[in-house]
Amino acid sequence: MMLRHLLHAAVATGLCIAAVTAARADEPVVLKFAYPGPLQSWPAMKGFTPWAEKIKAASGDTVEIKLYGAIANYRNVYDRILNGVADFGFGTFGNLEGQFPKSSVTALPLLADNSLETGLAQWRMYASGVIADEYDRVKPISMFGFGNSGFHTVKPITKLEELRGMKILVGGRTVARTVGLIGAVPITSTPAEIYEGLNRGLGSGAVTTFSGLEQFKLAELVKGHLDFPFGRTGGYFFMNKDSFARLPAKAQQAIDRYSGEELTTIMSKEADAQDDTDRDKVMASPGQVRRSLSADDLKTLTKLLAPMTEEWLAATPDGAKVLAAYQAEIRRIRKH
Repeated sequence: MMLRHLLHAAVATGLCIAAVTAARADEPVVLKFAYPGPLQSWPAMKGFTPWAEKIKAASGDTVEIKLYGAIANYRNVYDRILNGVADFGFGTFGNLEGQFPKSSVTALPLLADNSLETGLAQWRMYASGVIADEYDRVKPISMFGFGNSGFHTVKPITKLEELRGMKILVGGRTVARTVGLIGAVPITSTPAEIYEGLNRGLGSGAVTTFSGLEQFKLAELVKGHLDFPFGRTGGYFFMNKDSFARLPAKAQQAIDRYSGEELTTIMSKEADAQDDTDRDKVMASPGQVRRSLSADDLKTLTKLLAPMTEEWLAATPDGAKVLAAYQAEIRRIRKH
């Protein structure tokens, strides 16, 4: 009798284990997406969220991508992706110019007019192989521009000369070089550090977009806004290559289907639209003053910034090829 009970118990236990195993097999693989910015910002809400939903549906619910805000910051998110702490991540190229020198062509001033030109041109240069060697450690998901960066200062300024000697918080060495050539003093920062830097008086202004002002509440501290033809050190969505390799084929196909140029186009268009919206919102606040450069300022600026391209070409492997490819892609995008 005892033996019979033991056999029944063993069978029942085996059935339970099989049922649990089957249930777990039906559950999606959960992937971590490191997001160092505000979780309510447009790249998360209008970029990541609909993209992740498409992938989950297209994969037949075999994969689910979840946003994690506490596992990385702007300075270490790329390393978090490489070492597998995160399966995906969002970051800015301004923090990686040393590791992506060819891709930093987008940061050169006076080239692209909007985020769509920047993002699409960069992605197509990657897809065509011009800058592909810089991405052999990750799986690129999207590259996109941000809105138009400008000078945003604690006190309004009326002309370019007033920036001379002013400490300006910047992200990325190419933007820093731009700031230095016009006589201001660049202070290296990340988007999340600008508020504290301004609040503590480490700088009297910052280079960022109107969306950056809105996301990080910077309009509380700055009142002056000077339009400026900066280059665009945009953002990226990268994936850990091993994480991708471990996925079921259907999940891999879903990620590939909704990434690349399609996502880059969506993100870049949204960046421009969001920046317009945020600019109007910021400028509706009391005491905000926005100015554009005069014709004389633009002439002066062209001369001041002339060394930048020469320096970049001299310092960048295949620099002439990369710059020519970037300009050619921009021309093609403008034709359509």
